[in-house]
This record gives sequence, structure tokens and C-alpha cells, in this order.
Amino acid sequence: MARPTEKPGIMARLFDIRNIIAALLGLYGLALLVAGLLPGLAEAGAGAAEHTADVTDLAAGSSANLWVGAALVLVAAGFAGWAAARPAARDRPDRESE
Repeated sequence: MARPTEKPGIMARLFDIRNIIAALLGLYGLALLVAGLLPGLAEAGAGAAEHTADVTDLAAGSSANLWVGAALVLVAAGFAGWAAARPAARDRPDRESE
């Protein structure tokens, strides 16, 4: 059974800003990886919509989603590794606030 004095340390690690950033970047990165790996899913819902040669369509066929998704996943792994390697400092009773 966990002692009550250990619970703030676990909660502090869980809600460390680095873990939150890692989770958000990881989720967005995975979504972009899926969009980059399966580009046909984006056009599946278009139905009979006419495709025009618009300036915003210049990126069609590129692998920007794939590269940005991979970069976001790597940055998220870096944040998670950083949070695991150097946990947030807990308030120690021997440290006096000035």
C-alpha cells in the first residue's frame, strides 16, 4: 500500500508539464503519421467533389504530413525521456524558502 507522503510525488510526476507536452505532441504526431501514411483516407470522404488546381493544393502528393508527424513523435519521445531522466524536484523540508 502506498504511503500518503508518496502520493504528491507521483501526482507531481504525472502532471509535470513535460509529460503533458509529450502527450499532446505525441497525439498530434501520430495523427499526422496516419494522415501521411494513408493519404487516400482524406479523399475517401470527398465523394464527387471536383478537384481544382488551387494554390493550397500544391502540397498534394508530398509527404509533409509524414515528416512533420515523425518529427513530432521524436520530440515527444525526447520530452518524455527528459521527464523520466530528470524528474521534477520536490519541495524538500531541508530547503528554506527566502
